[in-house]
Amino acid sequence: MSDRATFLIGRRRYESSFGAVGLDLDLLAGPRAFVPFAEAHAEAAGPWYDDEVCEAGALVDVDAKVLLLFAWEGVFASTRTRAAACELLRLAWPDWRIRWLYDGQRGLRAYVGAEPCTYRSGVTVGPVLEPGDPELAEPDPSVLVVTVGGRCHVLAMLGDHPVDEGPALLERLAGEPAHAGYSGACEGGVHVDPRLRRVGWWHTTRQPGLAEVGERWPGWTVEFWEDRWAEHARRAPVLDLREPDRVAALAEVRDAALARWAGARRDIRAAVRAAAPQALVGRGLAPPLPASHAAEAREAIARAHASAL
Repeated sequence: MSDRATFLIGRRRYESSFGAVGLDLDLLAGPRAFVPFAEAHAEAAGPWYDDEVCEAGALVDVDAKVLLLFAWEGVFASTRTRAAACELLRLAWPDWRIRWLYDGQRGLRAYVGAEPCTYRSGVTVGPVLEPGDPELAEPDPSVLVVTVGGRCHVLAMLGDHPVDEGPALLERLAGEPAHAGYSGACEGGVHVDPRLRRVGWWHTTRQPGLAEVGERWPGWTVEFWEDRWAEHARRAPVLDLREPDRVAALAEVRDAALARWAGARRDIRAAVRAAAPQALVGRGLAPPLPASHAAEAREAIARAHASAL
């Protein structure tokens, strides 16, 4: 099991087998903390990760002051905290142009002129959740909402976005349990109007096959709403997504970022070598973090939060 992430500082590419977990909070510390942290990772020596398995990434173009990012999970992925996280990110990177890459690592490749990944496996679909499923009791359930006309289905966020299924999605959901409505946090959605043959979809994570979605719905009008879940809610009243409490969300994201940068982090690679001298230590383990670096990051996070208020 791994959570692959790609970092680019200018044209230099770094990688981590487990860097996708926490990347959202790493970035909230701003460029002075994030850039040396990214550069402490192993520089990529081989080909890029496949776009489908790379769960998070960031590109920092220091000269142009451009930050590109995407993530599969974390504070940016949930509708409950995304707006607050984006606000704090803008304040932590003042005067930078920040862009979320809805197509994930494809966008990183395109920015630096790298060849696109042409590998594309079959569509992996997430199961339909019944009303009362324990996952729905979580503050940030990893789910998507699919509305077909006036019906509402909640799917686990596993594998590909359900819009990738094309019209076969309608056949799959025809006999599945429907919800009276949905008002919790989620990470994406699809609205299908069979009468008008229109499809609208959105997400807060990354979708490697974004460019091909239209081809999967031949004869349909397909709209991509980026992360604008209000577009979905406007067309499907059963989806009752409301704006979260801004002040509470800002405090929650700040606290999570401060905890991420709470102090020095040990050198995991050295610890593995000490415990098992004969072990093959991969290049994807996280680098150590000095206490002084963590303190600088916490100051930047606190400043961003104070500016937001």
